[in-house]
Amino acid sequence: MSDLIITRTPYRISLGGGGTDLPFYSNLKEGFLITAAINQYCTVSISERSLDDIILTQTTVTQFSDSIDEVENAIIRECLRYFGLLNSIQVSTYTTLPSGIGLGTSSTLTVGLINAILGLLHKKLSKVEIARLAYKIEREIIGLKGGIQDQYIAALGGIQILRVSTSGDVQSEELIIDSNNRKKLEENLVLVYTKQERESHKIISSQEVNKEKSINVYDQIKVIGKNSVDLLVHADIERLGQLMDQHWLIKRSLSNEISTSIFDKLYMNFKSLGSPGGKIIGAGGGGFFMMAVPKNVKKFKMEINKMGYRTLDWCFDQKGTYHLSV
Repeated sequence: MSDLIITRTPYRISLGGGGTDLPFYSNLKEGFLITAAINQYCTVSISERSLDDIILTQTTVTQFSDSIDEVENAIIRECLRYFGLLNSIQVSTYTTLPSGIGLGTSSTLTVGLINAILGLLHKKLSKVEIARLAYKIEREIIGLKGGIQDQYIAALGGIQILRVSTSGDVQSEELIIDSNNRKKLEENLVLVYTKQERESHKIISSQEVNKEKSINVYDQIKVIGKNSVDLLVHADIERLGQLMDQHWLIKRSLSNEISTSIFDKLYMNFKSLGSPGGKIIGAGGGGFFMMAVPKNVKKFKMEINKMGYRTLDWCFDQKGTYHLSV
């Protein structure tokens, strides 16, 4: 094993069909998603400890553990256990963003840690295989609720169309958008941080209470997602905003956990600043609104700041998870 491995793995934004990868829907009706990696990252480092048997984990808290069962972070614990790294190991993670913000943070950590462990053990898996393993550890071993979008886009990077069969097989297809239109999307799709964090598994569970209703809603979301492909390719911000507005109005009907009267008012205030529409990124309940702003983006952001909210400057990430040189 080598001394130190560091990986960098991107977070993501959902551009269409979000939620159709949830098993209760995709196992019945197939999932269709458009998703993109962005230039916000989770960095993971892993190394051996030469002089003791301690497991040291450093995230937002630091923990020294005498055994794998004592490791409190479930993702780190089960990734280490899966690969048989049961002692004398040190894992550190670093990110500039909070967790629970709808950008796939937990799956990004899982993918990045798996990639780091593979480097430490001198093993190789394809990026698709890393995504599959991340899904297995998160959804099957740990039991975290969710779909497949986050693991695949964190591993692959770029802008991807993901299709999920009823048997759970995933096909990825890169969505090719020319550089001028990519730049326009980056400038005119504005990410507004709501200052609210949430637990996505609670929101997802709430959608399974009335599955018949939820399946009908996701049928509509999938159609909107498919209709978004051409608009994304041509960077038609006005019509994208209109479709995202439809998506948001439909999605918020899924569960009382997704939106509140405060969130509804906030969304309408954002629209009034010059946006035909937008949507919450991720499961809902907090995180980011992505607002389509066809013109006067600078003024829109200034008005958002005056309201006491921040916007996140971003661009697409093309690399997916990768090893940093040390």
